[in-house]
Amino acid sequence: MRFADADVLTTAAERCRRATEAARAAVLGSTYRGKLAVCFRTADGALHRLKTCVWAVDDDYLVLQTGPALPLRAVLRVEFCQD
Repeated sequence: MRFADADVLTTAAERCRRATEAARAAVLGSTYRGKLAVCFRTADGALHRLKTCVWAVDDDYLVLQTGPALPLRAVLRVEFCQD
């Protein structure tokens, strides 16, 4: 998959919310192996929703259970599921 260079979120408040959600997702994934849904957009504008565990996060990437790193700039939101 290819991702745009520009951030999909336009405001600083949205980016701050996303960073907080990403940090929570990493704690949930690495500590409890909890799954959640990551909604993101690729360079062609297509929207995707992936149910996975987030192992780690830094300022630029989410590291997913399946191995790849997803650029944080492509993430629209993180959905915490209650199963």
